Amino acid sequence: MARKEEVRAAAESVAGHPGPVLSAYLGVSAERPENQERAYLLRLREAMDDLGVPEDVQRQVRERLEPETHPGGRTLAVFAAEDGLLEIYRLNLDLPEGFRWGEPHTAPLLLALDAYEPYGAAVVDAERFRYFVVSPLESGETARGYREVDLSPQTPGPRGKADHDPMSRRSEANVHRYYNQLGELIREVTFREGVRRLILAGPKERTAELRKNLPEDVRERVVAEEHVDLGAPEGELLERLEAARMEAEHRRQRELLEEIQESGVRGLEPTLKALQEENRVHHLAVLWDLEGEVRWSDADGLAVTDITAEKSPFSGEPTRTKPLLDALLELAASRGARVDLVRDEENARLLREELGGVAGMPRF
Repeated sequence: MARKEEVRAAAESVAGHPGPVLSAYLGVSAERPENQERAYLLRLREAMDDLGVPEDVQRQVRERLEPETHPGGRTLAVFAAEDGLLEIYRLNLDLPEGFRWGEPHTAPLLLALDAYEPYGAAVVDAERFRYFVVSPLESGETARGYREVDLSPQTPGPRGKADHDPMSRRSEANVHRYYNQLGELIREVTFREGVRRLILAGPKERTAELRKNLPEDVRERVVAEEHVDLGAPEGELLERLEAARMEAEHRRQRELLEEIQESGVRGLEPTLKALQEENRVHHLAVLWDLEGEVRWSDADGLAVTDITAEKSPFSGEPTRTKPLLDALLELAASRGARVDLVRDEENARLLREELGGVAGMPRF
């Protein structure tokens, strides 16, 4: 948690850096076909050329990134300027790729840090217990964003046939004591690490028994049970955990969109009004690939949907064009609204066809 706050403070410092600044959000996940043979480096070079980024700035960015054959994280947030500024943040989440040369564009990074709900994964079988915390930030101490917490229960786990011998009351008492202790241990680390959503993993009978013995305030945070073999290679285990996390995220977004359908605001104009003028949207849902532009008033910090309005209807001050997605992210950041960028096909279809591509859940 401390690292996240340190990054947030550094990003806020970048936001106040005098421009022009290169702000680049670069998708580098090796899982995506468009990144084969490190094609993201070519996209970055072309974008910097198109934006007219000075050669010395381009060079310092290339010299930092090109030697890295396997960059950490799924998205790199890069900020660079002619005075030597070079900040690179490695995120274990996807953000829309984009490049700017001008005022620092830190809103996507700050929103990603604030909106991310920490996940935990409690993995148990007859031999051992492991607990992982999933961070939005990549570091050399994590794999795929999964950091293992160094903590073990004092009571040895149930193992062998004794687990399932109904005639052995001593064994049953040991099993019950073991899972009670695990439950308390999981509660301790869950609250200490700020975990809001918990995955249980292991053999089916283990996760079922564990869930039954969790304290109520932890059980309500369980979002998935994944049946895995702890003897599998580490990479395979983490892949299974990540698949379970992504499925839980899909369900969470679906529930948000259904809640907005029930009692939220939908469509650009109503949502924008509720967000920026009434300040009553606390959770915003936006299409990942939302296109379009608005006019933006720097004097007011407000968006104007009339693309022909060269002066702000709020103050009469001049306006400029701004990508719609950038404007929404900036407004959300300034008003403390959480943002979900909806990408997966099923949820994106619902948001596009039923909710107008932009929608929000009001505070009241």
